[in-house]
Parts: sequence; structure tokens; C-alpha cells
Amino acid sequence: MRNEFIYQIFPQTFYEIGNSGIGNIKGIISKLDYLKDLGITRIWISPVTKSPFKDSGYDVQDYCEIDEKFGDMKDFEVLVLEAKKRNLKIIIDIVFNHTSNKHEWFKRALNNEEKYMNYYIFKDPIDGKEPTNWKSKMGGSCWEYVPKLNKYYLHLFTKEQPDLNWENKELQKKFIEILNFWREKGVDGFRLDVCNLYSKPKVYENDLFGDGRGFYTDGEHIEEYFKMLNINVFSKDKEIFTVGEVSSTTKEKSLRYAKTENEQLDSIFTFLHLKVDYKDNNKWSNMKPDLNSFWELQKEWQTCFQNNNSTLALFMNNHDQPRAISRFGDTINFWYESATSIFAFTSLMRGIPFIYQGEEIGMTNLNFESISDFKDIESIGNAKDLLNTLSEEEVLNILRAKSRDNARSVMQWDNTENSGFSKTKDLKLFLNENYKRINVQSQIKDRNSVLSFYKKVIKLRLTDNLYCDGNINFFKEQEYSYSRTLNNRKAIIITNWNNYDINLNLEIKRNEWKIILNNYDDFNFNLIKPYQVIVLERNIK
Repeated sequence: MRNEFIYQIFPQTFYEIGNSGIGNIKGIISKLDYLKDLGITRIWISPVTKSPFKDSGYDVQDYCEIDEKFGDMKDFEVLVLEAKKRNLKIIIDIVFNHTSNKHEWFKRALNNEEKYMNYYIFKDPIDGKEPTNWKSKMGGSCWEYVPKLNKYYLHLFTKEQPDLNWENKELQKKFIEILNFWREKGVDGFRLDVCNLYSKPKVYENDLFGDGRGFYTDGEHIEEYFKMLNINVFSKDKEIFTVGEVSSTTKEKSLRYAKTENEQLDSIFTFLHLKVDYKDNNKWSNMKPDLNSFWELQKEWQTCFQNNNSTLALFMNNHDQPRAISRFGDTINFWYESATSIFAFTSLMRGIPFIYQGEEIGMTNLNFESISDFKDIESIGNAKDLLNTLSEEEVLNILRAKSRDNARSVMQWDNTENSGFSKTKDLKLFLNENYKRINVQSQIKDRNSVLSFYKKVIKLRLTDNLYCDGNINFFKEQEYSYSRTLNNRKAIIITNWNNYDINLNLEIKRNEWKIILNNYDDFNFNLIKPYQVIVLERNIK
């Protein structure tokens, strides 16, 4: 397995050189030494290509042009060069399920040019209505009517994001050209956005039991498409690292995408472990995470992927998720312990660990006072649907817990104006009110900070093959505990994601085990304190 630790940057909120109030590529360059010191190996950057930004750049207008908000192509080339000087590699987001409706291809499709209409998925009305009853992930129908064509086009996300037709061979060649363009720019990896949605069904029909995702998820030709990209691009350079975002999938299907001998992708993001606070599998609900379900999913997926020589991405945070510390932890009584235990426990499992900007200093969810405060298009779209059946207060509480806006506040660098993110006098991005207490500057020289603990975990993971290549096994007698074993060495990782002590039911003799990592000053060997994480190691006789 690759020994990697990857850091995700959401460019508009990471850091700005200038005063426009939007993060940019020069800002990323200026923080490369910070990232190198953190210890990571690769940087995944969310889209910086030209876009109208209806969905934070995931609505691409031009795949090979840098959006002027972030700089220009020369800036990007300098970023790649400076990263390589520090032995850091760049991963970029590739959005091939859909484009922006401002993309030249789609504009020409709307002009009734057959070639470009075949780049997308247009369907005739059925009885004067939408071709199917499928719902968009952003709320409402996933079909948009074009009067002058008397046709509907498919958009699984916003209407400004029309879905592409992967069955089109000419379009497949375009995808290969785009990937090779970025390879030639020095990019060493790709994150494929919602890639298990590429293959659409042959027959479009109503979903009598759900929202339609059962018809377009993990489609018939999806592995064929991944292999095609691998043969023509990914396999050309051993330094290329790929990770696919897959949603609403099963372990049996998804493990095949990252199974080593299948030659498709290097790893995959799955999200079931972050749906344990979805009531009746509905994201837009308000409930506490079901820790038992979370733990059972970890055991099930980790074991399955290990047995099939497949690789999971390990993560608790990204640009689409609320902050894990606010979701699974106790930010009032055990802020430090929550941040460190959630990270260490998941990052030392089998797979490729990812960090999302700000989690390394314990950044938390925002404090929204009104539905009108939200900016995320997904939150706004689903709020409209929710208000048909729920009160404003109920909807506000749901959005507070689930909105992607929580992850999109500016990076908290110091306790100065705008948390040191930008010199602008008119910041229009979200700024968490706790930035004077939680910031990089206050932690970077503190050996007992969240940031320092993150560095310890990253160093342990990258310098000791036990935590990369070791087999993972789970204890029946103790929840939230597992072992990693390699040759004659064994480590045990234990945590407690509750705000009270729990008993330790494992038979661990104090004199046989060495404490490798601990987010408390002591370890009882009989109980685990609230949000404590402990790593023990010994040689196997």
C-alpha cells in the first residue's frame, strides 16, 4: 500500500496574498512550508479552474484554464514547482460527471448542435412532463426543460450543472486529453468527483421507492470507464495517485474500484460512516451520530477491504461535511481531546489518511442565526423543500448541523483581523467567531496543542510501516479498539468517544506494553477517559 498522508485545500478559504477577500494560488504557495512542517506528502486542491461558482468551482466552465479569482496558469506552474522543491505532490479535483451550463460545450448544445447535445443527456418530455421522477441532490427535480429544444436535460446536482454523457466516445477522448494536459503541467494525482455516477442507465424510468439514485449509481460501464482512464493516463506515471469519490454505494461494488489488481483507482472515498446521523437515511434530519453504527461500519468495511486487497481513503472531514469535532465530539468540555482522538483513531486504520484544512487546529462548526445566513447552494435548495413540512426553527437546526457551509469558513491563521486569512476590509466569506482562541499561531509552538498532536500522528504513520502495512483486526470485547500487526510487532489503538469514562475490558499487562501515543498525561490501564486515544505497542513472542 502507498504510504501517503494527504491534505485538502479549499482554495477560496485557505489563504490570500492580496486584498480581494478570496483565497488564491499565491496564498497556497506562501503556506507550503507550513504544510511541509505538518508532515504531509500530497496536497489535494479543490477546483481552481474557470467557473461561475454556482457550486464552489465544481461547476467547471473550462477544464484547462485557471479562474482569475485564484490567479493564472503561471501561478499554478509556480505552485507545482515550489511544491516539488519541498517533496510535496499536487492532486487536483477532476469533475467529469457534469460541467457548468456556461461551458462552451453546453452553450453549443443549447444552440441545437447535435454533436454537443450528444455530450450531454437530453430526453424528450413524457406526457408533457419530466422523463422521470428523480430528485436532484440539491433539491427539486433533476430535469430542466429547454423550451426551444422541447427537451429536458439531466442534472443530478444543480440545474447549472448538466450531466455529461459518458457513452460518447469522442467525449471520452476529451477527458483523456484534459487529464494529460494537467499531467504535463506537473500534477501528480487526481481526485475524481462523484465518479461512480458516470455510467447512466440504458432505460430511464420512474423510481417508485426512492429518489432515483438506484438507477444511476455504480452503473453498468463504470469499471470500464475507470480502466480506460487508467490505461490512457493513470498508469503512465507511477507517481500519479488517484482517489475516487463514490456515493450511495456498497462495499462489494466500491472495493472493486480500488482493488490493486483491477487497475482502476488507487483508493476511494465512501461516506456511509458519515451518514450515521442521517435519520432514516435522510441527510436533512437532525439527530446525534449513532456511534454503534459508526463502529460496526468501520469493522465491516476495514475487514472487507483488507480481505480484498483494496484501499479506502480515511477521513472524517472535507469540504462537503460539517466539522467532525462538532459532529462526533464535545467542543465545550473536551475540545482538545475530541479533535485528537477522532483524528488519531481513524488515521491509524488501514488505508490512506486525509486531512481537511483547519481540522489540524480543531476548527469547529459555525454559529448560524438565520436560514438567510447560509450560502451553500445545496443547503439553500434543500431548505426550500424542508420548509414545506417543517418550521423555520426546525429547518435552521438541521442546516446548522448538516450544511456544507460549516466546512467553508476561512482558515484560522492567527488572532488578527480576518484571522490572518486576508487583508481585505470587506470579508464576505464566513469567519468563525472563535478564531481568536483557535488558530495556527497560538498552537504552532505549543507542544500540547492539537496541531502538535496531529504532527505526531502523521510522523508515526509515515515513518513506521506497522501503521501502513500492518494487518488490522478488531476486538470483540472492546468497542472502538483495534490492532495493527506486522511481522513480530503489534500495536493496539483504543479510544472512547463519550464524555464519561468507560472500562477497559482488554487484558493488557502494564509491563508488556509501551505507550506510543496518548492525548492525556496518563493511562489507567483499567479505564479510558472521555475522548482519550491511546496507542500501545509490544513485540510478539
